[in-house]
Amino acid sequence: MSESAAPPAAERSPSRLTAVGAALRRYVSRNPVAIIVAVLVVASAAATGSLWGEDALIWGAGPLATFGSGRWWTLATALVIPDSAIDALSSVLLALTALAAIERLVGSRRTSVFLVVIGLSGLVVGIGLHAAAWTITDLRPVVAAEVPVLDPTTAIAGAVMAGSAFAPTLWRRRLRLVGFALLALFALYAGDADSWYRLSAAIIGLVVGALLARGRERRSWHRSSTRETRTLLALLVAVVGSGPIVALVSGGGRGPLSLVVDAYTQYDDELLSQCGRVASSVCDEQIALLMTRGAGPALLAIVPLVLLLVAAWGLRQGRRSAWIVAEFVLVASAVLPVVSLLDGRLRIDPWVDGSGAEYVLWAIATIMIPLALAAALAVARARFSVRATRRAARVVAAVVSLAFLACATTLFVVEAIGHRAFDRDVSIFDLLALTLRRFLPPAFTHPGGSTAFPHSGPALFAYQWIGVLFWAIVVAAILWLYRRSRRPDTVDDGHYRDLLRRGSDTLGFLGTWAGTSHWYSEDRECAVAYRLSGDVALAVGDPLAPEGRRAEALRGFTDYCVEHGWTPAFYSIHGETLDDLIALGWRYVPVGVETVMDLPGLTFAGKAWQKVRQPLTRAEREGYTAVWSRWHELSVGQASQVVAIDEEWVADRALPEMGFTLGSLDELRDRDVRLLLAVGPDERIEAVTSWMPSWTAGEITGWTLDFMRRRTDGPNGMMEFLIAKAALELQEEGATVLSLSGAPLADDPDEAADDDPAPLRALLRWLAEVLEPAYGFASLFRFKGKFRPRYRPLALAYRDPLELPVIGAAVGRAYLPDASRREMVALARTAWEGRR
Repeated sequence: MSESAAPPAAERSPSRLTAVGAALRRYVSRNPVAIIVAVLVVASAAATGSLWGEDALIWGAGPLATFGSGRWWTLATALVIPDSAIDALSSVLLALTALAAIERLVGSRRTSVFLVVIGLSGLVVGIGLHAAAWTITDLRPVVAAEVPVLDPTTAIAGAVMAGSAFAPTLWRRRLRLVGFALLALFALYAGDADSWYRLSAAIIGLVVGALLARGRERRSWHRSSTRETRTLLALLVAVVGSGPIVALVSGGGRGPLSLVVDAYTQYDDELLSQCGRVASSVCDEQIALLMTRGAGPALLAIVPLVLLLVAAWGLRQGRRSAWIVAEFVLVASAVLPVVSLLDGRLRIDPWVDGSGAEYVLWAIATIMIPLALAAALAVARARFSVRATRRAARVVAAVVSLAFLACATTLFVVEAIGHRAFDRDVSIFDLLALTLRRFLPPAFTHPGGSTAFPHSGPALFAYQWIGVLFWAIVVAAILWLYRRSRRPDTVDDGHYRDLLRRGSDTLGFLGTWAGTSHWYSEDRECAVAYRLSGDVALAVGDPLAPEGRRAEALRGFTDYCVEHGWTPAFYSIHGETLDDLIALGWRYVPVGVETVMDLPGLTFAGKAWQKVRQPLTRAEREGYTAVWSRWHELSVGQASQVVAIDEEWVADRALPEMGFTLGSLDELRDRDVRLLLAVGPDERIEAVTSWMPSWTAGEITGWTLDFMRRRTDGPNGMMEFLIAKAALELQEEGATVLSLSGAPLADDPDEAADDDPAPLRALLRWLAEVLEPAYGFASLFRFKGKFRPRYRPLALAYRDPLELPVIGAAVGRAYLPDASRREMVALARTAWEGRR
C-alpha cells in the first residue's frame, strides 16, 4: 500500500488521453455510417443556414412542394437537412446513439441501405397519406396546411426499427415499445407532418426488419408477465400524461387528440373575445383567468398531467399508491368533462361545415382514452401489489392534510386582509369558495355564476401560487412514499442453515450474516440469500438448490423480486451459476476473484513455497503457536485482546469499516465459525483469523477465510503462519478445500486483459484504483497469491444494462452502510493522497 506504487500524475495524464483517443478510434471504426450521417446533418444545416435560424423550407418535401411543384429532389434533401438547430441536435444525437447501436448489430452496409430505402419509402408514403387526408372534408381541421418537411430523423427512425429485429429480446422490446410510444405521442398530439412521416417510416422499417429476420435463431430471455404488464401500462399512462403537454408546447397541436389540451389551458381565448355577447357571469370567469395568468396558474392547470407522470413512475415499480393516483386522475379527467358538458358549463361548437368529427375526436381524447386506460389498470390491479408501510402511509396522510390546512388557512387570511384588491366586496362565503377553487385545476372546476378574484398585491400572488405549493408537497410526498415499501416477513427459522449443511459452496455461509434475508421455493428445497439495499435485491453467492434445480431457483427468485418491485442482481457468483443466468439472457461483469487451495496432497516443500515456509518455520522457532477456538470458548482476556486488535486496525485507518461480503467482529460470534489465533510465548494474541464452514452431504469438507487482523506492532509473517497452519491442520481433519475468500474488485491473473471493457467493469477498475490506498484490495490479492491458489472468478449478474447505476449504488451502500460524512471525507482524502 505504499504511495510509490501509484504512478505520478504527469505519467497518468498522457495514458488517459491515449485511452480516450483509442476509444474514439474504436467508435469511429465501428460506426462509420452513424458518423457520416451526423456530419452530413451538421454540414447541410450550416450550408443552408437552418443551423443559424434561416428559412430552408425550399429544400423540404410535401404534397405540393414535391409533387405539385415538381421538385423531386426534395425527397433526398428532406432526409438530410434539418429545419432548425434543435432538429439538427436531435438528429445528431440519435445518429450517434440509436443508429450507431443498430449499425453494430446489422453492419454498416445494411444500415446504409435501411437509411436510404426505408427513409425514401417513409417519406413517399407519408406524403401520400398527407395528400389523401387533405381531400377528406371531415379531416381538414386536423390536417395542417402544407409546411414542407425537413427531418433527418425520418430515415433514422425507419433504420432503427428495421434493425431492432436483429437486437436481443430485451433491447428489441425496448426499442419498439419506447420508440413507437414516442412517435405516436407526437403524431396524435402535436400532429405536424414531420411526426406522421417519421411514424410511416418506422412502420415500414418494422415490417422490413421482421421479413429479414424470419427464421433467425433468437436467444430466450426470461421476464415475468408481471414486469411486462407494469412496464406497458406505465408507458401508456406516461403517454396520456405527456401528450397534452406536447400539444401545449407545440402551440396547441394539430393532432387528432390535441383537442384535449383545452382542458389544461388557463383561459378560453375564443370565449373571452365574445364577452360582449354572452352572460356577464361567464365574462367574469374568463376575465378572472386572464387577469391571473402566469407561471403559477399554468402549473396548476397541468397538475393532472404531472400526477399521471408521477404515477407512471410508480406503476413501473408495481406501487399500489401509484395505481390509486393513476385511477383517480384518469377517472376524474374523463368524468368531469362529461358533467360539465351535461350541465351546460362546457360547450363544443361544430365546425363551420357542420362536420361531427370534432365531437368524435374530442370524446376519444378526453373521455374514451382515460376511461379505457383506467379500466385496463383496474383489470391489472393485482400486478401492482407493492404497498407502502402503514407508518409511511399515515405520515403521508398527515403531511398532505396539514399542508392543505396550512395552505388553505394562509390563502384565506391573505385574501381577507387584501380584500381591497378585489373588484367588489367579498363575503366570507366568497372567500371560502375562492380558497377551495385554488387547489383544483381550472378544468376540474368550471363554476357557474359570478366569481371574485384579486387584481394585485399579495392577494394576487397567493391566489396564483398557493395551489401550486400544495400540489408540489403532494408530489414530493408521493415520491417519498414510493421509497417506503413493506418488506416481506423474513423470520430466520434456521432452515437456511439446514440447506447449507445439505451442500453448499465456499461462499454460502455469507447468507447467514445479519442483514441478510432468504427466499425459499414453495417446497423450501431451494433458497437464495439476499440483501435488500434500497430497491435492489443483491443475492449473495450461489443459490442453494438440489442437483438440476439451480435454474429453477434463479427464475423463482427473480419473479419474487419483480413481484415486490425490486431490481434483482446476483453478486459474487461462480461460473456454474453464471452459466445458468447467461442461458436466461442475463449479462455480467467480473467483480473479484476467489482464491482456493486444494488440500489433498498439499505440502509446503520446494522452492515455490519458500515465501510461505519461511514465516511458518520462523514463527514456530520463536515460540508462536496456532490455537483453534470459537468465540464463546474464548476467555475474557482473549476476547478483549481480539476486540483491541480489531479496534486498533479500524482506528489506524480512520476510515469506514466495510461490510456486506467482508466480515467484522459480529460475524465471529457465530457458533459455526472457528477462530485461529496466533499466540506468542507471553500468551499475547498477535493475530486472529476466522473460518466459515462449507458442507457436502452433511459433512464439513471446506473452510473459508473471512476475518483477518493482526497487531500493527507485532512481528511480520503472522498471517502466513496462520494460513499455513490452518491448511495443514484442516487437511488432517479431512477437509478438501481451503478458500482464502474473494478479493473484491480484483482481476483474474490467468484471464486475458479486456481491451474493450464494459462501462461498469471500467468503473470497477477505476474504483479499485481509488480504494487501493485505503483498503489494499490489490495488495491483499497479491498476498494470497503466495499460497499458489486456484483462481475462481466472481461475477455480478444483471438483467438490464439500464439498471446498472442503481445496482452500483446498492453495492456501495451494502459495503459502506454506516459510513458517516467524516469517514467518507477521510476515505476520499486517503484515496486522493494515495493517487498522488
